[in-house]
Amino acid sequence: MNKLMLCIFLVPLPALAEITTLDMPINHCISDDQSIGDSAFWASSAVQKFADKEYASAIATVDACFSQWGLEAAHAQKKMNTKRKDCPPMGAVNGRTKQKIEKNYLINDVSMALWAKARSLHELKGLEAATQSYSQCVYMACGRAWDPNGWYWSPASDCADKVRHLVE
Repeated sequence: MNKLMLCIFLVPLPALAEITTLDMPINHCISDDQSIGDSAFWASSAVQKFADKEYASAIATVDACFSQWGLEAAHAQKKMNTKRKDCPPMGAVNGRTKQKIEKNYLINDVSMALWAKARSLHELKGLEAATQSYSQCVYMACGRAWDPNGWYWSPASDCADKVRHLVE
């Protein structure tokens, strides 16, 4: 006669949640914070990894999600170029201008991510790849990044300065 033995393991729910997420890598293409969009989460993750000197991880983060937003941002930049629209200003801006800059979020996020990738490649001495990434970043000329000190700056302008020194 076969006996069926039933074992029940009681695991506290918080421990179960920890087990299920323990080995899952973070998906930098999807924000886990409702206050920040997916592309902003991706770009800020790459920038944070660059700031933490995790250069290879910054590059991998950019590469993991670039196909989701890169082409659309490049088309938006091309459209601005074709229509001869002025890029947003840099520096301290008023509230209305800040809203206009933030409306351009995809170009902003992609330019910032490309900046993090190019700077990371440069730090790792991947100069040929850095030059290519700097060039992609420079194309995103209308992208702006917020500095916590209260102004906007241009990742493309910084990339242009850095690549100029590489090719001289």
